[in-house]
Amino acid sequence: MIIDLATLGDTPELSCDLCVVGSGAAGLAIASEMLHSSVKTIIVESGSLEQEPATQALYDVDISGLPHPGSTQGRFRVCGGSTTQWGGQALPLMPIDFERRDWVPHSGWPLSWNDLAPYYARAAQFLLVDSLNYDTDLLAHLRTRAPSLDAQRIWYHFSKWSPKPNLRELYLREIGDSDRCTLLLHANVTGIVLENELRQVNKIAVRSLQGRTALVRARIFILCVGGIETARLLLSNNEQQPTGIGNEHDMVGRFFQDHPSAMVGLLKTPHPARAQKLLNVFHKGGLKYSVRCTATPKLQRERQILNISMGTTFVEANSVLQDVKDVYASVRRAHFNGVTARKMLRAASRPTGSILPIWHYLAYGRSFAPGARMRIGFTSEQEPNPESRVLLSDKTDALGIRRSNVRWQLTGQTLRTMREYAKVLQEEFDRAGIGEIELDEWIHDDSAQWENHVTDQFHHIGTARMNSSPRLGVVDENCRVHSTENLYVGSSAVFPTSGHSNPTLTIIALCLRLADRLKIVLSR
Repeated sequence: MIIDLATLGDTPELSCDLCVVGSGAAGLAIASEMLHSSVKTIIVESGSLEQEPATQALYDVDISGLPHPGSTQGRFRVCGGSTTQWGGQALPLMPIDFERRDWVPHSGWPLSWNDLAPYYARAAQFLLVDSLNYDTDLLAHLRTRAPSLDAQRIWYHFSKWSPKPNLRELYLREIGDSDRCTLLLHANVTGIVLENELRQVNKIAVRSLQGRTALVRARIFILCVGGIETARLLLSNNEQQPTGIGNEHDMVGRFFQDHPSAMVGLLKTPHPARAQKLLNVFHKGGLKYSVRCTATPKLQRERQILNISMGTTFVEANSVLQDVKDVYASVRRAHFNGVTARKMLRAASRPTGSILPIWHYLAYGRSFAPGARMRIGFTSEQEPNPESRVLLSDKTDALGIRRSNVRWQLTGQTLRTMREYAKVLQEEFDRAGIGEIELDEWIHDDSAQWENHVTDQFHHIGTARMNSSPRLGVVDENCRVHSTENLYVGSSAVFPTSGHSNPTLTIIALCLRLADRLKIVLSR
């Protein structure tokens, strides 16, 4: 069932077994698991089915650290959350990411990779990607071979892409048809009310921008609102707990991480077609697979570096194939103008520019970009840093709630990791005959402002980190807030470390694991 708070009467009170705040990947994963159980669920969503500027403005932030575009550009306050806009990349964390590493302060999870392995398989199903492993199985499936890189130093593997990344298109209809699950739109959380000596959440207060209010009572509450908004909700609910909920030891909002990413060089090779065959995108069975070259655990230990991965961007000037796509789209929309005509003429004058990519796709299941420059890019783990954090701003939003103040900070470990891995890649690409990586000057220039070349990946990680000790983390190994018996966090906010992988698959895996646990708890 789907209802809109903006159209309900004044101050209704809703009751359920489980209240899920947020309808992005995490919220949908948990709710979908509950649909065929006896659990009565309410999903509280700030947005509507369409994006609305006034609602999106509730995500406005202050920036007091490094520039962090993803604080606003990477979050969407709408039903389906960020999955309405993301590309759908699915890649699990590596086993080393869960380990305590002496050279990475504050590393180590209270879970192991094996604890999540069965849930990774279910998360892949949730995203409609295959169950093959990310290296040997896919090499066989795609009928290709890994290049002759030293497997002790570089792991050649793939990431998978969901064919339907907008998850609400997959799961919203079933929620709408359910009599056990209610999606409440335009419901912004304005208060979390504690009881039982502040050990339990009794209810949450929600309000629409039009002024409609409601109370939602539940046995269990889960915050599925991402790393930045989780910190904001916990910190701003400070009427009963002066430092904020779960923040008795000043841990909420700390260790804010993203994936520092940068273009570091250009691959030059006398055999560009061969290089593209190894490094460009693969397609098979309606799924897309992109190539990653990642530092192995052995190399990370030897060089004392963070987890880091390489991808290749194929930069085309005046792409004929793109012209063909644009012309096709214009014809379908019956929108033909001078720009369309010029693109049609340009494509007609260079037919091989469109024929070759189409041929490679149909015949080999490969992306191919004739004459493209091959740019080498890095996506790195970020060293967990307690001074990289999300705080509360002095400014308030339209609901009177203090905005987030994002203070993203990097350490020199990021630069050192990129430098060390760049050297290894240069050596290995040359030895394997792939080509020469010509590095950009900033990567080895001590006088350069290296942070200016690094950007975020819209991945908001670590502000309610998981740890067995309440002094060192906000939630326990089951994602429950240490100081609150019935409040959980379902997002990458709980990650102690980030690895190099897109976090969504791990978020879903953790939420499926949590859902299994809550089914048992709520059946008592």
